[in-house]
Amino acid sequence: MMLALGLILLQQAAAASPVMTVPPAPLMPPVQNAVETLPRGPRPKEGPVGWIHAGDYPPLALRNGESGVVGFTLTVDAKGGVTNCVVVASSGSAALDRTTCDLLRVRAQFQPALDGAGKPVAGSYTNRTRWILPPPAALPQPGEVIFHYVVETDGRQTECRLEKATGAMEERFKQLGSGCPAVRFREPFKDAQGNPVRRRVTLRQSLVVEP
Repeated sequence: MMLALGLILLQQAAAASPVMTVPPAPLMPPVQNAVETLPRGPRPKEGPVGWIHAGDYPPLALRNGESGVVGFTLTVDAKGGVTNCVVVASSGSAALDRTTCDLLRVRAQFQPALDGAGKPVAGSYTNRTRWILPPPAALPQPGEVIFHYVVETDGRQTECRLEKATGAMEERFKQLGSGCPAVRFREPFKDAQGNPVRRRVTLRQSLVVEP
């Protein structure tokens, strides 16, 4: 498990910051404590912020360095489901425009519109979402880590000790210090007869930049 942790942290050291897509607040947010008037349009069940997630950035737009704001109108049926999406203001990127509607058709959920009598009816909802490119990733820096721990006969991890952490590894491992994370392995090490045995484990990793 510590080896897996080390591999993950090593990979993260050279990874770019996550891509974020940030839908703004509704264009006309409801006024607090206002008396509801009818008819009214559809209302997002949980707000638009969760509709487009980090990692949804279209690979083509990412490779081409495309970003921008997509204005859209959703058609919402009397049950609150999205039946259509139309881009009303393009971001200038076909990939971003297309992905916006593809995601919203699946993820957007609403309280349906209400007519003058309070009966659910079909309606439309207009908003926009901003696609933001991630900042350039920092270059991977050379570094090395040596980490020791013991796996007890009951599978507990004890006696964790960081011997060395330099460069890219230092910030990510020095927080472990001399303490142990709360880890219990599924089973301990075993000898040739299948009996649980106590074993010392050393994790050594390095990140090398070559010409």
